[in-house]
Amino acid sequence: MLNSFLNKYKFAFTYPCPRKLREIVKMSLFERESKDQVVSLWMEYHKEKQNNVAYVVSKDEYNILKRNTKESPLFLLPIKRKGGHFQLIGQAQTNSILFTFLEEYKKSGSFSSPYYILTIFEELLTQKQIALIRGDIMDYKIDKDEATFLTNQFLKFYMTPDLYEKYIYTLNHKQQEFNYDDFKNHFQI
Repeated sequence: MLNSFLNKYKFAFTYPCPRKLREIVKMSLFERESKDQVVSLWMEYHKEKQNNVAYVVSKDEYNILKRNTKESPLFLLPIKRKGGHFQLIGQAQTNSILFTFLEEYKKSGSFSSPYYILTIFEELLTQKQIALIRGDIMDYKIDKDEATFLTNQFLKFYMTPDLYEKYIYTLNHKQQEFNYDDFKNHFQI
């Protein structure tokens, strides 16, 4: 059933507010700092923000992530919540990954609102050999712990070859072979 649904609908999300890293930080200051200091500043800046999650990946990790999100832009994730679980579906678009609830997407298709957006900032790749990642929680439909889990799992599944091949690549390119129950069991749901 999921396979026929994914074949029937294609995402048409649009990013609500395109951003560059310079809109969040003073680039001239970041460019002067060491890589370790940039990482520290980035993580500290987002630590207490309830609507943001921050990560940093190396240039090599970024290259894997970029290649895999381009090749396989759809991501599905069940997330435990008190009394059960919910499912988010995401789509990679250039340097952004937009997530909405699967049930909402089934009802509203391309009119679904994104509730969590990951943005990958590549401005420091050449100079510092890192990419900064920021997650933005929209409309507080998920909390920071859920956003942190989602981001961790997204990065893990896209950057771990076995998980990427077994689940992400299969979901995107061999949907008839995608075993949702096995995928869901991976999260002990």
